[in-house]
Amino acid sequence: MNQKLIAELMPGDTVLSFFIVRKKELKEKKSTTETYLSFDLGDRSGRIRGSLWKNVAEANIEIQQGDVAKVKGKVITFLDQNHISIEKIRKTAPDDKIDFEWFLPHSDRDINRMKTELLNILAKIENPALKSLVNAFLNDQKFMSRFCRAPGGKLWHHAYIGGLLEHTLSVIILSQFLCQHYQNLVNEELLLAAAFLHDIGKIDEFSTHGFINYSTPGRLLGHIVLGTNMIMEKINEIPDFPGNLGEQIVHCILSHHGQKERGSPVVPMTLEAIILNYADELDSSVAAFILEKMKRRPYLSQLK
Repeated sequence: MNQKLIAELMPGDTVLSFFIVRKKELKEKKSTTETYLSFDLGDRSGRIRGSLWKNVAEANIEIQQGDVAKVKGKVITFLDQNHISIEKIRKTAPDDKIDFEWFLPHSDRDINRMKTELLNILAKIENPALKSLVNAFLNDQKFMSRFCRAPGGKLWHHAYIGGLLEHTLSVIILSQFLCQHYQNLVNEELLLAAAFLHDIGKIDEFSTHGFINYSTPGRLLGHIVLGTNMIMEKINEIPDFPGNLGEQIVHCILSHHGQKERGSPVVPMTLEAIILNYADELDSSVAAFILEKMKRRPYLSQLK
C-alpha cells in the first residue's frame, strides 16, 4: 500500500489512507448534547487518535472495532499530539484489496534464517523422548507456520510478526550459554526443549487480524495453560514417554514466569526451570527496554 505511515505524519498533512480501527467511542461534545466519534487508528508504525464530527450516526453503525477503514482528513495538533480531524470515513470494500498483515509490525530479522538457526540447535537433542516431543512440533507444518509468524506479545515485548520465533530463539541461545556456565549441573537437552516450548501457547493467545489483541482463549486461559495443553497432547501421542521427564518439561512451562503473581501456577523448583525463567525474563526485559528507548530517543540523546 502506497501511503504514509502514522509515524511519518506531520501537522498540516492531508490524509487519504487506510487504518485499522483499534477502538471507537461515541462521545458528547462539551457543553452540548451533540455527539462525535473518537477513533483510535493504527498501522504497523503506531497509533493515532482521530475525531469525526459529521455523519456520526451513520459512521457509528458502519465502522466497528477491528475494521479497516479509509479515512479522509487532516493532521492537527491536539494536546501536544498528532490527531486526525476526520472529514470522511468508510469501511473498506472488497475492491480495496486490503492485506491485513500490512498493518502489523514485523521483525527486523529474516524469519527463514531464524527458523533455520532454531532447527540446527534443536537437531542436537539426542534423548529419544525429548527428540520425539520436539519433532512432534517441528514436523507439524500448520503449527510451525503459525509459530514462525506469531507475535511474542501484545505491547510489552516482541509485539510483531515473527516476534515469538525471535524471542524463543534468543531464550534458547541464552539457555545454551548458561548451560556452559553451569556445566555438569544442568540437563541441557531438557532445558533446550523447554526453552523451545515455553511460549508456544502464544500462537492461540493472540489474534493478528489487523492489530495484535488477545483472543478469547488467550483472555480466558492464557498462553501458559494453552501451551501446557498442547504439550500434554503431544506427550500422550508418544509411546512410553517417561512420566518423570514429562513432569519436568511441564513444570518448566508452568513456572517460566517465575512467580504466581505474574501468572505462573507454580514457582521454579528445578535448576532447568530456574534458568528458563531468568533467560525468558532477561530477553523480554531487554527487548522491552530497546523498544522504549526507541520511543524516547530524543530524550535519551540529551542524557549522553
